[in-house]
This record gives sequence, structure tokens and C-alpha cells, in this order.
Amino acid sequence: MIRLAIDGAVQNQFGKAAVGILWIEDKQQTPYKFPLQVEMDNHEAEFWALLIALELLKKQDKTTEWIMCQSDSKTMVEAVNRRFHPNKKYHRLALNVQNQLKEFPNFQLNWVSENQNKGADQLAKQALHQIVG
Repeated sequence: MIRLAIDGAVQNQFGKAAVGILWIEDKQQTPYKFPLQVEMDNHEAEFWALLIALELLKKQDKTTEWIMCQSDSKTMVEAVNRRFHPNKKYHRLALNVQNQLKEFPNFQLNWVSENQNKGADQLAKQALHQIVG
């Protein structure tokens, strides 16, 4: 089983953004930090954290593994799991994620409190610091 903790970070309410992903497999933790090239809000960054995590899984040929992914973004988790969000931008991102998830038959996405997602949060903030200074 692979456990992923994902998070997005944004400068202010809208601005430069980054994501952090903590990959845990066979008791090994692998941190990933990605500064993003486009300005966005925090919810968008959370969707991008999941999309980037899915790309990492594909690149490592892990699409059929059991994967538990956690995020502290209730907005993103609910939009993806319900396949809907009233905001058109978030709705499109949720549908994009759902399209990617067709390749992952054993993928579960769960909401956790910020306190339970500190590792990914720190990685996202470190990546944001790389581009903001």
C-alpha cells in the first residue's frame, strides 16, 4: 500500500503557488516539493497537488497499487469524491482528476485535519519559499 499526503500553498489569497507530497511506501518516506509556474488560489493548488501526485504514481508504474491519499482541503476532497463543485474552475479541476483516476482502480481520497497533514504542508511551504524568497 502507498500512502500519500498532499498539500498546496499559495502566497496570500491568490498568487505564486507550490505543492508538497509525502509518499510513504514500505515504511520509507519520500518527500516531493513542486513550485508551480502559474498564479492561483489555494483551492486550485490543492487540486494541482493531487494531479501531480497522480502523475508521479503513473511515472513509477503504480496505477494498480492500493493507494490512500489524504488532504486537508475539504473543498478539493469533496469536489473530487462528489464529482461536482458549484465553482466552474474547481468543477473542471475535479473532472480532470476524475478522468485521471480511471487509471487507478484502488485509489482512495480522504480528508484529514491540518494537524494530520503537517508533513505535506511543510513541503508545500518549503517549495513556495523557493519561489517567493
